[in-house]
Order: sequence, then structure tokens, then C-alpha cells
Amino acid sequence: MKLKHLLIFAVLATGAASCNNDDPEIIPADYQPIAEEQPDSKGPVAGIYVLNEGNMGSNKCTIDFYDYSKAWYVRNLYAERNPTAVLELGDTGNDIAVHDGRLYAVVNGSNKVEVMDAATAIRIGQVDIASCRYIAFDGDNAYVSSFVGGEGDCGSIVRFNTRTLEITGKVSVGLQPEEMVIADGYLYVANSGQFQAPDYDNTISVVRLSDFTMTGSIAVDVNMHHLRLDDEGNMWVSSRGNYSEIPSNLYKLTREGAGKYGEPKALDLPCTNLTIAGNTIYYYATVYDASWNAVNLYGTIDTKTCTRGADFITDGTESTIMAPYALAVQPATGDIFITDARNYVSSGEIRCYTKGGKLKWTATTGDIPGHIAFLMR
Repeated sequence: MKLKHLLIFAVLATGAASCNNDDPEIIPADYQPIAEEQPDSKGPVAGIYVLNEGNMGSNKCTIDFYDYSKAWYVRNLYAERNPTAVLELGDTGNDIAVHDGRLYAVVNGSNKVEVMDAATAIRIGQVDIASCRYIAFDGDNAYVSSFVGGEGDCGSIVRFNTRTLEITGKVSVGLQPEEMVIADGYLYVANSGQFQAPDYDNTISVVRLSDFTMTGSIAVDVNMHHLRLDDEGNMWVSSRGNYSEIPSNLYKLTREGAGKYGEPKALDLPCTNLTIAGNTIYYYATVYDASWNAVNLYGTIDTKTCTRGADFITDGTESTIMAPYALAVQPATGDIFITDARNYVSSGEIRCYTKGGKLKWTATTGDIPGHIAFLMR
């Protein structure tokens, strides 16, 4: 649909809603043309979804979308596509993913996983999961980490069927589980223990998928968060530390066979967030000096040698990023996307850098743009 037609539709729809209080108000999305890009309707990536967390308790979680075929960034897409949704998307988005034609948004404060059509972002349904955090997939099964466990437990993984949206299982894991990866028939989950500070958890729980039971755990470091697999099946996990004498760190667990990993190797590098493309880890770290002033560091790591490479931003524009947040690499072009939460209470920003680290374009996002997912053609 042409931009002017979309704008006309939005105006007419809003006017119609104001004339009839019985009709749902259609909140128009904000379409931002990206002049630095050309429309691309043939590439393997159709678009980029951005989940904006919104401040906890504000019910301002939203979804944005960059459309490659139109070369425009659409802000607040969910509200426009789902005008009858009560309270719109919900409170505090925590993860977003595309799987098998569907789009999944984990909305922590609303205790649900919102399920949409991946091509249109039109709502299909929801799965109610208390204190949900992150999502992973294996065939028709989705696995969601939850800070809520059973009686006497403080964390669990909830499984649901992606076709029926019915919950089919639950297993207790470590304390306040965060991100997960699936490899060789096992699910691995990084446990944080955030609610038990200063006695944080320091384990990765191991869950066998065939019978959905926890078979063991791997001790790494305190207060873990992000968990990734590289091309060789090695695991990379970030630790937040204890915000005091134990600093943030990044660890590598080398795959030694199906379901077997070696001892964690510390890289002695702070890591707040990371993504992996090929043999390269892209990461940033927010550290604080003696006066509690934030300093942001940006870098790359070779997954084979564990050596630190060049910064992934090379044009000096990293100095204008206030609060780096989400990080992702476009699988076809190698473009690097990083979001800026700015002051955490108003609109953020998404930036697109070339593979060589030069800034290509920016767009205004919703509040606290926290998570990115690519829509493939």
C-alpha cells in the first residue's frame, strides 16, 4: 500500500472512531521513510521486528517494524493492526521471535506470550505464563523461561504447542531463569537468581527434551543472562556479576559431543549483550567508573580463537549512543543493528550500521527498544 494511502486510511479511520464511541479507536502507526535505503522486495529478509519494552507498570509495550520492501520504519504497528486488543500489547515486553510463520512477543508484566501472524502482526491468541522472560523453539514446541516455579521452586520452563497454544508441560530449573538455547536434544537455560541477591544463582540448567526433565546443571558464574550458540555448537553465556566485587564477564563452553560441554572458559571481558554472526561475536558492555558514570564499550570476538577484535562501530558515532540496548546482525547483508534506550522514559532509537561499522540510518522507536527479530521471506 502506498504511503499516502496508508496515511489517508489512518485519518479516515481515526475520524470514524471519533464519530462512533462504540467502534474501537484505530491508532495510526507512524511511518518513517528511510531515505538512505532503497526498497528491496527480493532479498531473503523481509523485515525487522523491534519489541519496545516500555517502563514497567506503564502498559506501553509496543512493536515496530522495518519493511525492506518499502524502505520505511513503522512505529507502533501492533496497535494499528489490532485495534480491538484490550490494553493494546501489554506491560513490559521481554523477548520477540519469529518461528514457522508466527510472531511471538513475551510480555513479562502482562504474564503472557502474545502470538501473531508473522507477515501481518495480526493477533492469533495468547498463552498465559506468569513472569515470563524468554522463548525458544524446537519443532512445534515453544519453551518459555519463567521466574515462577512450583511449590518451593523459584524458576521453571513452560512448554506449549505452537499450533494449539496449549501448555503441555513444565519443569523446575534454577533461580530466575533467563535466556535459553537448544542443542542435541537438550535445552540449556542461564539462571540468574536475581530475586535472591546477593545469593545469585551461578548455574546453567540442563533439560532433556525427550521426557522434559532436568538432568543436571553446569556451574559458571553468578547472575547469568544471555546465552548463545555459535556455528560449532559452543555455548557463550554472559554474567552480570554481583554489581560489586564480582564484575560482569563472558564465558565460552566448548562442545565436546552430543550433550557434553567442557569447563567454562572466562574471557575476562565485561559483556552486557551479545549476538553472533558467523565466527564473530558482536558485544557491548556498560561499565561504571568510581563515580558511577556509565561507560559503553563496543567490540568483537573471534569465536574460534577467543581473541578480541576491532570495535564494530568505526566512525566515532558510538559517542552519541546514550544507553545501548538491543543488538543484532542482519543475516544476509551483515548490517549491524543497535538500539538506544536514551533516557528510558521516552522514545528510543534504532541505528543501522554497515558491516564495516559506518552509520547508515536511524529511526525513532517506542520506549526502551529492547529486542529484535528478523522476518525472513
